[in-house]
Amino acid sequence: MAEIYTKDNNGNLKSLGDADINKVKTVVNGAELSKFIKDFWTDKKSGKHPELMNKHKAILEADLLVSPKDLFEQLNANKFIFQNFGPVNISDFLRKAKLDSYLKPEFVNHALNVTTHQPAIGKGEFLLVSCFKNINFAFESGDLIDDDGNRIEVKGNHAPIGGPKGFKQMNKSLMFSIYRLFNTNPDSNDLTMDCAKDLEKKLIDNPSLVRQTMLFLQNNIKESSVLANQMTELFNEKHNLLNVIAAAHLFAYLRLQKANFLFAINDKAFAGFKAPDNLKQSYDIIQHFNVNGWFTGNRGITFTLKKE
Repeated sequence: MAEIYTKDNNGNLKSLGDADINKVKTVVNGAELSKFIKDFWTDKKSGKHPELMNKHKAILEADLLVSPKDLFEQLNANKFIFQNFGPVNISDFLRKAKLDSYLKPEFVNHALNVTTHQPAIGKGEFLLVSCFKNINFAFESGDLIDDDGNRIEVKGNHAPIGGPKGFKQMNKSLMFSIYRLFNTNPDSNDLTMDCAKDLEKKLIDNPSLVRQTMLFLQNNIKESSVLANQMTELFNEKHNLLNVIAAAHLFAYLRLQKANFLFAINDKAFAGFKAPDNLKQSYDIIQHFNVNGWFTGNRGITFTLKKE
């Protein structure tokens, strides 16, 4: 059984009681839903993904609790606000989006499962676009874009902080170049957490080698002396190598993507962050993530939002 809602003459939601789910589907499957779906999924909203209109319709046929008119009235009023927030429990997403009286809780998981490889749709992107009128899929680089041109990068579990253009890959040669500074060889071909701890200790014992190491550990194809200096200063203050590297990768990545906002999500929580203006702000953002390391083939360190 599912509880059904509608709006009274004053625009307030009221319950019509429980109804058989098959009857709910019959109501939702009408021409009315198709009309509202088509109006909602404009070319601007769909970007490179025109097929998502039908995917959204199929999900709503299973998860809608009100009439299509009532739902899309709310969706068209929903505007994503660019501000730091979270982490927030994923079970609170619909309430935060003012949709908990309109959609079943299952909608969130159904929307999170909408992912593709080419053109790529990452976990969480469809959820945002389908719940906020002003968020659209980007036609060009980046994940999402709003009506004013602000870009949102969306990151899920074990997400690499780097892209196909402008970023170097971790490889065996890079690791050997770093350890050659200390006249030794690495125990791993990857910057694993154990390797990062070993390198962290070596740098604390050999502060004169920090700056050159930070040049190597950037993921920019074009190394930045300014960024290396900032990484050196931050490492000397924090003595947390993995997080300093992650902060540098994130800062460079969001700059290159011209992103204004980072939205992070996992199976338990979601959070939002304004793009950092400097490396220290990027380091503060990284404190909300588990940093997993930089592995061969990846163009940046990988991270996952903490399940707070």
